[in-house]
Amino acid sequence: MTHSLKITLGATLLLAAMALVRPAPLPAQMDSGPETAGTTPIALVEEAYLAHRRGNYAEAIKGYTSIIQRRGLTRRERAISYLLRGEAKRDAKELDEAIVDFTRALRQWPGYPQAHFFRGRVYEDQGKLMEAYADIYKAAQLEPGREAYDTTLALLRRRMAEEGLTPPADDTPLEPVSPEITGE
Repeated sequence: MTHSLKITLGATLLLAAMALVRPAPLPAQMDSGPETAGTTPIALVEEAYLAHRRGNYAEAIKGYTSIIQRRGLTRRERAISYLLRGEAKRDAKELDEAIVDFTRALRQWPGYPQAHFFRGRVYEDQGKLMEAYADIYKAAQLEPGREAYDTTLALLRRRMAEEGLTPPADDTPLEPVSPEITGE
């Protein structure tokens, strides 16, 4: 007896988003139903994700954009799609555009810790250490105990101290900075 694994777009996007934090291969075969192969949401996510992993960032961004533009996505699915596209843009060194996508992800899902984390990493890439710290701190508040967040915060505090900045105390509440963006 053969069983097909049915996975929703949200679950697939979540798998891909989690893989960006903890790289792991996506399941080899996922049956998403009667849509034509190559046009299913799962196929689109897999194609964009694999392009990203291969370093073909333009193709990944194009793929994630096609997912974002699909009708019927939940706010969470759209947020995850923005996160994935933002990470592809970060890897393509399109840092300002990556921040915009992470901010859009947070507009869709305000409590999305990974969007705060990745936006914080881009701020760090830009040398905006206070903004980086605020976002990653927020991610750690939203998802306590996540080693990646805690380790990154400790490294940021050390870097800030080395650059003569006063790192915030561990219990200092900081509000992340969201840039003004137009359009979704």
